[in-house]
Amino acid sequence: MRIILILTFFFCSIGFSESELTEDRFEAIKKMLEEKKKDYASDFRLKDQSDSLYVLSELKGKVVLINFWATWCGPCRHEIKDFNKLYDKYHSLGFEILGISLSDSKEQLINFSKVYNVKYPLLYGNNKDINQVTSSYGGIPAIPWSFLVGIDGEIIDTYPGAILKPSAPYSRLEQAIISELNKLD
Repeated sequence: MRIILILTFFFCSIGFSESELTEDRFEAIKKMLEEKKKDYASDFRLKDQSDSLYVLSELKGKVVLINFWATWCGPCRHEIKDFNKLYDKYHSLGFEILGISLSDSKEQLINFSKVYNVKYPLLYGNNKDINQVTSSYGGIPAIPWSFLVGIDGEIIDTYPGAILKPSAPYSRLEQAIISELNKLD
């Protein structure tokens, strides 16, 4: 509310009289400020181990878990079983998981996926592509690190560390997925 008052004062001081700052203008300013507070997921284009191209903006209208990980990461491996369960349970309702590998090649992901039976897409890219993606998400200080993206492209939640069942982060994630999927009804 304080920012709205400051903004109102600002507009009045640059030449708007009180009569010109109508309720409609005030509401438009308020809406603009609320939209600015939202943190939208940065778009990216990466391929999976089957050479299918994934463009995040093309998944708008779905709930997307973006999981930064690597095959050599023990906690990342532990997440796969629980992620597979979430994927099986909610994928047909509009949920997607994108595992973005920070260091693996296509061949490594193919072999890994066979051994670990990963059911969701594992994405990769060259160093430049991966650095651009991680930078656009504020840098990834450790892995695993995940972001839940809502149907409108807004980042709903961030999950540093492994999301394992049963744990508070896992419960929070599943509840957020359900809540967001309910918006599709």
